Amino acid sequence: MQQITNTQRTTKGMSSEELASCRKQLERRWKSRKVDEALLEQAWQVVYEIATLLYGEFGATQVAVFGSLTEPMWFSKWSDIDIAVWGLSENAYLDAIGKTLGFDSKFKIDLIKFENTDMLFRERILQQACFIKKGETFDIGTILLIETGMSYEMNRKKLAQRIIDECVKIERTVGHIKVALQDIEDAPVRYRRSVEIEIAKYLYDVYMGMETIFRQIAREVDEHIPQGETWHKDLLTQMTAPRAERPPVISQKTAQRLEQFLGFRHVFAHLYSIQLDYEQTEKNAKSIEKLFQDVSKELETFIDSLAQYEEDV
Repeated sequence: MQQITNTQRTTKGMSSEELASCRKQLERRWKSRKVDEALLEQAWQVVYEIATLLYGEFGATQVAVFGSLTEPMWFSKWSDIDIAVWGLSENAYLDAIGKTLGFDSKFKIDLIKFENTDMLFRERILQQACFIKKGETFDIGTILLIETGMSYEMNRKKLAQRIIDECVKIERTVGHIKVALQDIEDAPVRYRRSVEIEIAKYLYDVYMGMETIFRQIAREVDEHIPQGETWHKDLLTQMTAPRAERPPVISQKTAQRLEQFLGFRHVFAHLYSIQLDYEQTEKNAKSIEKLFQDVSKELETFIDSLAQYEEDV
């Protein structure tokens, strides 16, 4: 994703005064946000139980929490618990994942082996990491002192960084798709199906990455994530609508194109790979780079629209 600039741009269809009003509404929302202490305490209790398990049963050398749980104002009932672990063999890591899946019905646990991450993800983990020492006891009072009363600018920067980090991962996956499209031209017939499935998996990952961004905005700005059987489509619709706290995130045209990929995502998630239609996969693969470029530009404009300007103060 290109570096986001601070040039003053207005989102299409909205005046600078309307955008300033959105920023002020969002600032009031963020200032009034309360920490859900009960939920936070439950989540950290689960973390300490998992840390005890990782140290005692699997021989972990280090355990840390990162992500939204390290920022109480951002943690909600929709948030995952992100845990990094060091010192596990691959077999132990897989066994540990099995033990942590469904560890607590209230939370989705993402257990990450630090040694398996790339440099960008490692930097993110280390920047956010809250390390849990072996044998350390749980104290919610200390945890609640981590972060309170964040300013609008700090909130904005954190949201922007989350979006940028996800876009970097998506951009890398789009690059893999381009390489795979070249590889399939030269691949022997017996290997073509494997490359086709690889391309389909990359396309699925790209859509899921963009959906992750939209969910972050829905959670952290709108404070509403659609529920029910049609929530994927409803989320796209929500991103096209202006709200009191923000302008539209994406255009109607972009949402329509993403909806086509949503259909592909659904097919990939629910069919056996042998049933995939490569003709449609190839069509999507050849158009994904342009679509991601357009989504990135609209996200840049959205993030820039959140930036405060002198006339807002």
